[in-house]
Amino acid sequence: MKIINLFIYFLLFTFFVSSKKQEKKPTRSLPLHNKKVVILGNSITQNGKYVDFVEYYLRKNYPNEKLNIISIGLSSETVSGDSEIKHAFPRPCIHSRLDLALKLTKPDLVLACYGMNDGIYSKIDSTRFNNYKNGIKKLKEKVRQQGAEIILMTPTPFDAYAAKEKLGKESDRVFSYNKRYPGYNNVLKYYSKWLLKTKDTKIINLNGYVSSMLEEIKQIKTDSTFIPDGVHPNTIGHYHMAKKILKDLYPQITLEKGITELNNIEKDSLYKLVSKRRGIRSKGWLNYIGYKKKEIVKSNDITTTKARVKQLDKVIDNYLKTK
Repeated sequence: MKIINLFIYFLLFTFFVSSKKQEKKPTRSLPLHNKKVVILGNSITQNGKYVDFVEYYLRKNYPNEKLNIISIGLSSETVSGDSEIKHAFPRPCIHSRLDLALKLTKPDLVLACYGMNDGIYSKIDSTRFNNYKNGIKKLKEKVRQQGAEIILMTPTPFDAYAAKEKLGKESDRVFSYNKRYPGYNNVLKYYSKWLLKTKDTKIINLNGYVSSMLEEIKQIKTDSTFIPDGVHPNTIGHYHMAKKILKDLYPQITLEKGITELNNIEKDSLYKLVSKRRGIRSKGWLNYIGYKKKEIVKSNDITTTKARVKQLDKVIDNYLKTK
């Protein structure tokens, strides 16, 4: 009799636990929502189109969720601190502005993409590579000390064919941005391979994905490219970058393939608003944090930027409510 009672109790307990599990609604993973996100990088990030595309899709798919992204990429910047001897000015390094950037923006999450400039458009070099590795490690440490998470992105590929007017010769001893090593994409792959071995940090492999998209169009026509100067992706290239970022962080979002989709996005009023907002916010925060190239750039005011962004937030919210 006791055994039967115990069996009945067991069945009732199992049914109760099972019912509770079924009552729980599945939680959605929204890695960039409901937190402050800061995006760091070089001129590709300062251009910002891939950030525009990412934010556009996130707002379109999750209109009721809070999105707070500050993109502060800086052209010519490295994470290594290296620079060409004959560069117009010493390349800026993220570590010269990182502490203040983290202090002022107070991010919960940082996305960073470095590598394109860090190889100095030259052959693989152990000293430069170690500087890159140490720079990445220091970046991770600083972000985590701030109490934020970090996601790293591998550098986008170098298209030697498109860069042919600024290529040096394989036998040259010195290379630079204006005389680039023909095999520089292999250097970026080498850097990317090291990043991908990182076990304590999420890595988004832009290099692998964007390279595969580049190879795909070159199979159709050899001189096809979406990196017209060999370094900076055009709008289509930025779209591929955004697609990979969303594919990794928001696999539930479907992005169509092809120029037709891109043309439709750029005609969308929401995209135009998002892009305008990102541009205003990026420039405002970039100057407020400050940086040095040929000259020091530093603004003491961020209130104007905040006010303009707040106005656009209202316009965007009203637009989304009507859809």
